[in-house]
Amino acid sequence: MSEPIRGIIHVHSHFSRDGLCSIADLAAFARESGFQFVGLTDHAEDLSPPDFEALRRECKEHSDELCVMIPGLEYRCTGEIHILGLGITHDISSDDPVVVASEIRRMGGLAVLAHPGRNGYQCPPELCAVLNAVEIWNAAYDGCFVPPLDGLRLLQEARGVNSSIFGIGGADLHGLHRPPGVVLELPVTGNAHIDACMVLRHLGTGLFSVCGRYVRFDAKMVPRRLTRIPLWSFRKLYEASKAIRDVTLGEI
Repeated sequence: MSEPIRGIIHVHSHFSRDGLCSIADLAAFARESGFQFVGLTDHAEDLSPPDFEALRRECKEHSDELCVMIPGLEYRCTGEIHILGLGITHDISSDDPVVVASEIRRMGGLAVLAHPGRNGYQCPPELCAVLNAVEIWNAAYDGCFVPPLDGLRLLQEARGVNSSIFGIGGADLHGLHRPPGVVLELPVTGNAHIDACMVLRHLGTGLFSVCGRYVRFDAKMVPRRLTRIPLWSFRKLYEASKAIRDVTLGEI
């Protein structure tokens, strides 16, 4: 029985102002952790065109048949909407989220609405129509125990506009001081050759699972399977325990 290909996306390197690790460090970490792919999404506003070419070059240098580093950018668009562009070949000058997402997909990349909780779990219908996915589970904002219920509701609404859109989970990793929290698994058979095209093909069609510490789900099935009472109860218990911890530690 073949093992699934595992990896993480929404990862920032030292090409971002708030990234702490080099591409080499992240590649070494991935191999030590048993990950076969890492999706880099450095902040677009921090990179000049030569910087982006350097990012792509370093990703290629630190990729092999066992682990692939996939270059990408995170775009800050109007309305403080952030779009992840994974597997893109060049920068995009527009700050219109619809234009950005459309251009990412035109390049054969993966266009993802990042951490929607920062925008009150809202997404304009015209943007939903051109996205591949919504990051309904962001480990940095949502924890690694269970996805937020509002993210699931947003995905359900987005599917009313775009029936092919799916949910995805991101690590939003800026350093190695915490574990990624949310991992993606691609179902494979036999000895599949691992490269960026293969990973992006699976991710772009929603053929993967999103895995946290206690919860895992198929990217395409998430609204139907994860809105049941057990998940609702688990999420509410997590939110209550987090609130108690924050009060105890004086964080609010």
